[in-house]
Amino acid sequence: MTKQDIIDHLTNNCGLHRSSAIRAVEGVINSISDALARGEAVTLRGFATIKPVDKAEKIGRNMNTDTPLVIPAHRSVKLILSKELKEKLNS
Repeated sequence: MTKQDIIDHLTNNCGLHRSSAIRAVEGVINSISDALARGEAVTLRGFATIKPVDKAEKIGRNMNTDTPLVIPAHRSVKLILSKELKEKLNS
């Protein structure tokens, strides 16, 4: 499912005008992105928790030349599924 599919779903099933659905979806995505950039976790009850995590510098390997290379430290995100979603996926 893409962002466009979510917008279409809101338009068809929730009675929103297309422009309102676009603003709503983009607003949610921007809010989540801003919170993660500030280092805050985002909890969506019944769905998941999205947390920013710091990855340490490490040594990797170039698969083509088999030479070691340094992968610099960086920030990433971790998605932790809720119990409800796990049960829904596994039933």
